[in-house]
Amino acid sequence: MGKLSRLLLAVLVGAGIAGCSSEVDVYVPVPVPEFENQIDLEVVWSSSVGTGVGKFFSSLHPAFDAERVYAASRNGDVYAFNKKSGSRIWHLDLDDEDENDNRRSARISGGITVREDFDTSVILLASENGWVYAVDGVKGELLWKHYTGEEILAAPAIDGDRVFALSSHGQLFALNMEDGSELWSTGDDSSQFAVRGDSSPVPVQGAVVFYGTADGKLNMVNQERGVLLNQIKVGVPHGSTRLARLNDVNAAPVVISDELYVIALNGQFQGFNLNNPSRPVWVRQYSSVANPAYDLSDIAITDQSGHVYAVIRTDGSERWSNTQLTYRNVTGPAYAGGYVVVGDYQGYLYWLDSATGEFRAKMELNSSGIYTAPVADEDTVYVVSRNGTLYAIREQRQESED
Repeated sequence: MGKLSRLLLAVLVGAGIAGCSSEVDVYVPVPVPEFENQIDLEVVWSSSVGTGVGKFFSSLHPAFDAERVYAASRNGDVYAFNKKSGSRIWHLDLDDEDENDNRRSARISGGITVREDFDTSVILLASENGWVYAVDGVKGELLWKHYTGEEILAAPAIDGDRVFALSSHGQLFALNMEDGSELWSTGDDSSQFAVRGDSSPVPVQGAVVFYGTADGKLNMVNQERGVLLNQIKVGVPHGSTRLARLNDVNAAPVVISDELYVIALNGQFQGFNLNNPSRPVWVRQYSSVANPAYDLSDIAITDQSGHVYAVIRTDGSERWSNTQLTYRNVTGPAYAGGYVVVGDYQGYLYWLDSATGEFRAKMELNSSGIYTAPVADEDTVYVVSRNGTLYAIREQRQESED
């Protein structure tokens, strides 16, 4: 389908708009919830990462390794900062690359993905212009770039000596990690009427790659040759219009040891055992396009209405639900200590008790809005605003007494 159609659908879904017949019903966001903060939060540091993503769809998010946190803007600015102080370590402008000379910008949309090996790190990004970039995380130097010829919206993935990138037309590319050369490509759902946005591929144990499709399925592909091994139906289309029948698997599947979890738009949330991925252990009626998060016992999800849920991994039963952020374009969740953290379109971050789902704190960061899920590194949460400000936030620490 055309890019304009995908963009329109992203706006419809992201704004909490759904077609129930031949017309479109618009749902108004609830006001910011009012409550007393029960924990004290502080912005440890903040820094600009360029112009951000503006009003465009983007799945760009911060990422970190042992020493650095990385962030990027749509126009190609990529930064590394010291995790503790927030001081800039390096800056790389991918817009300076020759392939972007005649483009509006580098249009970076997929990433950031980090692979850390001892004292080295490599970060991966992908663009709507069809490029995958590998950057030295320590030095900020471009290692290689590969042109796929396909728009890429989702973050690439790394497993061993392979990089995997999924295009917006459902084509999965396997690249050599050392030089970016193409090993194989497979799949195509370009004829699908779909939400703008794609499931990031999830490689497992050097053997297979899982990725979602626009027609409500989860594909399992052999890493060596790109052969389709299995296909799991997750989305369940319903309704009388094409919009109402959307059932994309946009959220990245979650693999935890021998457990597999996958959720679809207008579909189902399913839990599997990797030893038998053809039959779900449990099936529950939730739908989402945002990546889930997990802790030792639960999986947290955010649905299209802005409701946040915690589901028990073993049986899929609901531990709690928080429905007080309805239609506030709530981001995907992140577990940070004993909390689930989400952001919204007005730039608020919320800390929910991971055991009960009750609000524990909120912080207003930036009126341009939070568009992608926070990233948690132990007790520190990193989040980037639409206008390109990166924040490091944590619960205030008590001063030690002498």
